[in-house]
Amino acid sequence: LARSAADTAERHGLPVVACQAQELLATVARERDPEESEAMLGQALATAERHRLPLQQMYAATRLGGNAWLAEGDTAGLLAAREEALRLGSVNIVHTVDGILVLDAVLRGDHDTARATAAECLPVVRRLRLAPAVRYVLMAQAVLAAHHADRAGMEAALAAFAQWDGAGSQEEPLSHGLARAFCALLEEDREQAREDLGTVLALEADNPSTYHLSGTHGMVLLLDVLAGRADRTRHAEITATAMARMRWNRHFVLLTEAVLLGREGAGAKAARAVEAAQAVAEPYPLARHLGLRLIADAAHQDGWGDPVSWLRQAEHYFHERDIPAVAGACRAGLRRLGAPVRQHRTGSSGIPDPLRAQGITVREFEVFRLLAERLSNKDIADRLFISPRTAEKHIASLITKTGAANRADLCARSAALRDS
Repeated sequence: LARSAADTAERHGLPVVACQAQELLATVARERDPEESEAMLGQALATAERHRLPLQQMYAATRLGGNAWLAEGDTAGLLAAREEALRLGSVNIVHTVDGILVLDAVLRGDHDTARATAAECLPVVRRLRLAPAVRYVLMAQAVLAAHHADRAGMEAALAAFAQWDGAGSQEEPLSHGLARAFCALLEEDREQAREDLGTVLALEADNPSTYHLSGTHGMVLLLDVLAGRADRTRHAEITATAMARMRWNRHFVLLTEAVLLGREGAGAKAARAVEAAQAVAEPYPLARHLGLRLIADAAHQDGWGDPVSWLRQAEHYFHERDIPAVAGACRAGLRRLGAPVRQHRTGSSGIPDPLRAQGITVREFEVFRLLAERLSNKDIADRLFISPRTAEKHIASLITKTGAANRADLCARSAALRDS
């Protein structure tokens, strides 16, 4: 019907309506056939060029750029569309693209660029009351915090997101998928991550306009297969979708294929699937290393791949980025595999000077930081992969070294450091 309307509109001298109908067709087609979506956007662009409609050209070019970004992580089309939007004075498109570029920078691990772009963009879109752009940038800031395992920062960004009608918005699934679920994974809480992704699935079931990087066509499949809650049938259902072919999702789908192949005794094929996944995830370092951490135990259990090497790579990455729960899990995994664990002698550089002067060790500082959340000894032990008794000893040592009056005082000092 929309295709017929587009043809009829152009024949009757309504080229703007024709372009809009072609763009609508492209949006619908993207759910099932990216190539058809590209073709419809190409038609919209050609119609706009034929009738000298610069705004419609820009809209079609922006959508083409967005599709290329989703498909392969390529931002060239978006950047070109942004330049054209600047020339035409389309502030809305400029800042819509800016929001996508903030998220892209987060996923690529270019966090300084993400912070700077968000800090420049957010005051402008707030002042102009461009609610979708505000929501997108706030959501991207929440993802940025989540990818640092900074739950407090993430929740603060999501609280601001909610104030801009975030509930029910197109961006809401991302707040649970790329933000909360990833934060849970970086806290080594897979069940919480699965719960967050379950929320995404429920939201997308009620929202015909889904955002396909939220985890429902990649990450949730991997977690479910690892937990024994999904099998090859479910894998086949996901891989049959257009969304599974998007680069961010494709990485997790390939890792899932590797785990399934390993269980089926096809170890060599499984290892090749991991190599393919690593190549796909090359622009996304955090996701790439998190994937290695997630599949290592399954590979060891089924006797394929190189789980020791994968855990070492992941441990180094997460240690360098000060994400202790995953780094600790990798070290614990290496010990279970009987592999030597590298000691990081330079870790004290991350300890503030006053605490280092008091003789606080790297491990004690890891415990100290968690006390800001007023966690129990067991919760601290679970986060750092140590025993509750060891956590208790570290806390007693911290009280002695810092001169804190008691545990509550130590918690307060930790919170003050975190918030400073």
